[in-house]
Amino acid sequence: MGRKKQNSQKILVIDDDPTVLELIKAILGSVGYRVEVAQDGKKAMELAECSSEPIDLLLTDVVMPGMGGEEVALSFKKEYPFAHVLFMSAYLQPPVEKYQDMHGKVDFVMKPFTMQKLKGMVKRILSA
Repeated sequence: MGRKKQNSQKILVIDDDPTVLELIKAILGSVGYRVEVAQDGKKAMELAECSSEPIDLLLTDVVMPGMGGEEVALSFKKEYPFAHVLFMSAYLQPPVEKYQDMHGKVDFVMKPFTMQKLKGMVKRILSA
């Protein structure tokens, strides 16, 4: 008997690498999350504004061309104050000080990550 899907929470993922987006969408979709993806912050905010359902988690790369992850997260939290944010980056100390100053704890996953690490982080954050 197959595993039952755990939930139907909605996640918006932002990364400028389309391969990373598709991989994350497949990983999180495999355990029942509804995942939307965007290659930049502007597109992500458009998706969030047009969404008919609440977004439970913003999963964003920190360093991207144009609107970086911290800027996206700050704008996103103004519109969706109860949503969670998970930053991801290949840099050891991503520049998210403004976000931390305004919202306290910063959830962060280091790239590259395993499927289990990502699923575990998302589950922990959304269960809080």
